[in-house]
Amino acid sequence: MPMLRTSSEAFPASKDVLSDIPYVLRVEFSHLTHETTKIVGKPIACHKCNGFLLSVDQIQDDPKVGKHFVCPFCGTLNVIEGEIVVAGDDTDFVVEPPKIKTDSDTGTVSAGGRSFLALIDVSGSMSGANLAAVKRSLNTSIDSLASNAPDTMFGLIEFESSVIARNLENGEPVQLPQSSFANLDAIMESTKKLLDKIKLVNIGKNAKKLKGHVQALRDQGGTALGPAVAMAYVVAKHRDVGRVVLLTDGLANEGIGALEGYQVTPANKYYEDLGKMFLGIGASVDVVGIASGAGMELKTLGLLPEATGGQMYYVTPNELDRSISELAGASMLGRDVEVRLVTPPSITIKDASGVSRAVVDTLKKKSESKIGVVGADNELYFEVAPNRELKESEVPIQVQVTYTDEEGARRIRAVTTMLKVSKKEDEIMATLDPTVGATFVTQKAGEESFSGEREKGRARIASFRSAMKRKAGTAPKSVQAMLQKADDALNVEDKEIQRQEEMLKAQPASAPSGVADEAFTENLAQMKRSSKTLFKKDVDEE
Repeated sequence: MPMLRTSSEAFPASKDVLSDIPYVLRVEFSHLTHETTKIVGKPIACHKCNGFLLSVDQIQDDPKVGKHFVCPFCGTLNVIEGEIVVAGDDTDFVVEPPKIKTDSDTGTVSAGGRSFLALIDVSGSMSGANLAAVKRSLNTSIDSLASNAPDTMFGLIEFESSVIARNLENGEPVQLPQSSFANLDAIMESTKKLLDKIKLVNIGKNAKKLKGHVQALRDQGGTALGPAVAMAYVVAKHRDVGRVVLLTDGLANEGIGALEGYQVTPANKYYEDLGKMFLGIGASVDVVGIASGAGMELKTLGLLPEATGGQMYYVTPNELDRSISELAGASMLGRDVEVRLVTPPSITIKDASGVSRAVVDTLKKKSESKIGVVGADNELYFEVAPNRELKESEVPIQVQVTYTDEEGARRIRAVTTMLKVSKKEDEIMATLDPTVGATFVTQKAGEESFSGEREKGRARIASFRSAMKRKAGTAPKSVQAMLQKADDALNVEDKEIQRQEEMLKAQPASAPSGVADEAFTENLAQMKRSSKTLFKKDVDEE
């Protein structure tokens, strides 16, 4: 599949053409693994819209102006100086080489995204089966990483009423002062003073030692989860950590970020702000909630993976192995990812999905945003529409994905497509791919459900299904078959939201519950549902 896929090969000439079905673009990040034209250096970009020079055919030479090109996206004249570099239809630019890594097993610079900081709840509620399952799962993952990704740098923070980072060279505890727990700035300053003692180690050379540290974990005390996450942020920032995995079974109840009692900084704002901070340093936060009967408020903790591109699980101790294995084995195709969509001024971004709600707002306003960490299953969707009647016969669309790869190199993947402009609905319907729109609608419904607006999510699905059914009768047979597949998939997603509604109605809304944790975990997964997951049979058939 191409990195950039559209609802149809034809684009509506005005907002009145095929107005009841959104026109959607899909950016499929698994394409970053595909070989394409590679150029070491920076692309030549329009100084107004940042659209890249596509080919030498665009270059003109004028005695007064010199070498220049007129941007095909916004029409701006750009003078060209220096070496001519063209983007073509699909090009990967290496704009910065990897950072120089230290030779030390505990070097402060990790190899790109190959780093793993485990943040483990060892409070009293974790005693028995829960902590035993965590130890087993972590040790299995350490063995797997040691065999398959031995250069991974591993770190460990454990928390209960106290928060302790480990010097993994010698196993010594490095304790965060409890006097700092009530204030984020105080936690960050205290952690910075301790950084020299906090050591991550190469997992391939230290697997046995790491498993010994994991095995020594003991349960005790309360749950100072908020201070632990803040400490993890400072460690991640200064040790170039790409993935932070939080495992917990209880409600945060001590220090800033507590989910019980009055807080000067409300917990939802605290975790939302921390999520933005992790996003800013290009680190993902995954949350694994271990079902224990009581609620953990995963709706609030879910703000961390939502913001950073991480995952969230709600599992029993017996299911923990699979989720931790998936996280440990998941390949990060890009860290610190930024996306820009370049279109002519006549085309507007109406909406986006597959990323956090804050990122959606930024994309709609600026056509660009930092989006976090991406893996092979991540897809980003844009709903676009003409804002005036288009007179052109075709329009260009360019997606630029700037990212840091696993080796630490900074790259830009630029993909461009030309869309035929049509005033006729049947021309658009002739090449319609409703699975693109259906996945976008699914992700938006998940986003609305995660916000607590499940009825709005179901209404969105119902509206899209109705529009497809109205068009089905006049569509080509091949498109009719795709419309039916899309409708079947959306029917499943709608029933899932309905099931969640019924579950939640049976629970008191005022108190945290395992039912709510399960529902919001499913909603976050729906927010990031990929076309591969939604249309499994289609992928298998390809």
